[in-house]
Parts: sequence; C-alpha cells; structure tokens
Amino acid sequence: MAKKLFIPIVAALLLGAFTLASAIPPDDTPAEKVEKSLCLACHGSFDAIAAATAEFKAPSGEIGTPHRYVPHAEKTDIPECVECHVPHKIPPEPDEKIIKPEKIDWCYSSCHHAQNLQPCSVCH
Repeated sequence: MAKKLFIPIVAALLLGAFTLASAIPPDDTPAEKVEKSLCLACHGSFDAIAAATAEFKAPSGEIGTPHRYVPHAEKTDIPECVECHVPHKIPPEPDEKIIKPEKIDWCYSSCHHAQNLQPCSVCH
C-alpha cells in the first residue's frame, strides 16, 4: 500500500514545487513587476487580508482596513500589492527584514485626495 502512494505523492510534490518555482520572478525583477497573484498565493485571499487588517490606523487617525477593492462598492479589482508594500525574496531569508508601510500614499494620491478614508460622496 505504501509503495502505491509513494509515486503519486512524490509527483504531486514535484508538480507543486515546479508550479511555485515557475511563478517566482527572478531576484532582479523590479518591484513594480511583482504581480498580486504571487503575493496572494502565499499571504491568502484578499478578503482574509482585509479582515486581518481591520484595525489598521491610517495617518489620518481613522481605523479600518486599507485593503479595499477598487472601486470599493463594486469589488472589481484588487490594487497591486507593490503600490504600498516592498516585496521580499521568495522564500524570505530567515534574517530578512520585511518592510511594512506606515503610510497609504497610493490611496491618497489615487482617490482619497483629502487624505482620509471617507467615501467620495462625503465631499463630492
């Protein structure tokens, strides 16, 4: 029985490793070229990330997740992760410092020009 399971398990592991390896960009890939699908493959679904960051405190003092679909009401697109985050190596090195942003400038420069997280309809 163990011999019958060995080959399919090894094949699945090799296929999984090959699939992940083919998705990993080379180390010299510019940060802006790292796609969100690669980030979400390890960090989980966008909705789970949004739920985990629900208590984020924005520079404006507001509490809420910066992880929002764009446009927010339609949930049609996930912003690129590299707009706010610096990508790390894959896999991360044990002593690598992961940089987490303290600002959400992309949100402010894209839509929230009053530098708050209020809906557009509050002002417009």
